[in-house]
Amino acid sequence: MAKMKEGMKILVAYDGSSHADNALKETVDIAKKFNASIDVVHCRWEESEEESMSLLKTKEALLKESGVKYKLRSEITQNVGARVLKIANGEGFGLIAMGTRGMGLAKAMILGSVSSKVTEGASCPVLVTK
Repeated sequence: MAKMKEGMKILVAYDGSSHADNALKETVDIAKKFNASIDVVHCRWEESEEESMSLLKTKEALLKESGVKYKLRSEITQNVGARVLKIANGEGFGLIAMGTRGMGLAKAMILGSVSSKVTEGASCPVLVTK
């Protein structure tokens, strides 16, 4: 089992849902304990970059208050799971955090569960929250 390391990078897949909010809050606590940095990424396929960054900036106060190093990222993709994995595996992240559900049930049934895809394909631990 992979261990979390001091100074690691954590990737939070953020979609604005309450489950993603919980993942971000848990991640902030972990980042403080491990002196880690956080990249919060919103994978968009319909929104503009401005809308995506606006969503991410709603979490900036929490991140600033926590004192952890962070980046906000907007990525355009039609395959969220694959993009999250490409970022995490390709950029050396030590942990991925995400919510269990973000999209509606109908979309989830058509596209498959993003959290399941990420959990299966990740080369690092994955934290999935409700």
